[in-house]
Amino acid sequence: MKMYKYAVIMFNFNNYETFKEPLELDPDCEYVYVTDNTKLKSNKWKIIVDNSLNGKLVFEKCFYVRYNLFKYTNAPVAIYMDGSFQIYKSLKPIYDSFIESNADLGICIHPYRNEIFAEYTTWVNTRNYPVENVKKVMKIMAELNYPTHYKGLYQAGMRICKNTELNKTIDTEVFKTLKKLSTPNSFERLDQTIYSIILNSKYENKIKIFPFAQQVFQSNLIRWKIHGTNKNHSAPLGNYKTGYVFNKEVNLFNLIDLI
Repeated sequence: MKMYKYAVIMFNFNNYETFKEPLELDPDCEYVYVTDNTKLKSNKWKIIVDNSLNGKLVFEKCFYVRYNLFKYTNAPVAIYMDGSFQIYKSLKPIYDSFIESNADLGICIHPYRNEIFAEYTTWVNTRNYPVENVKKVMKIMAELNYPTHYKGLYQAGMRICKNTELNKTIDTEVFKTLKKLSTPNSFERLDQTIYSIILNSKYENKIKIFPFAQQVFQSNLIRWKIHGTNKNHSAPLGNYKTGYVFNKEVNLFNLIDLI
């Protein structure tokens, strides 16, 4: 069995996304696609149908994969990528920069907002997110003594994780918290705020972060597509130079500077 340096892991359930093959491969990377579509075939992706997820709500399936990456690969590093992304070129420049940073975890810094409540306000006003769910999260934040204006909001569409006990502990806690916020008929769908809260409140001095900009998946290597289509997302790049991690402004990795 070949030992890969890293893996790219993508999921797609209920055929929510169009199936997108990577257009250029890195021979040192394993490309893993987790799905419930038994008809999918590929010479580029390693297709995995995880029958243990049968019968679960779709967002529980999605987040189970997102927070159990190393169930699906033996590579020491996994790059999780949303199913709406199209890979155009090798991701070696991203992997190499992450390894050179000696970080434990690569996270995408939100380009427009940097506080938790600003994100919830946006979701309530534009995506019909339930106010009752926000109240549940407020209770968790109060229990953690989470400061209202703490700056650090991390997107969930792409992450880079080393296979460490520390990352496993964080991911397990995030998934358990999402289940706690869920009901039998509705699995909590906004995970990036929960991930941000847990990372900020408990791991500030315990983990080294590789912060990268949303521009990474709006580049010549990767393109973010509108869900369920092959049309490029037109979201503005926002601030791709600096952002906030653990309440401090930091420089962000971006491919404009690299390539």
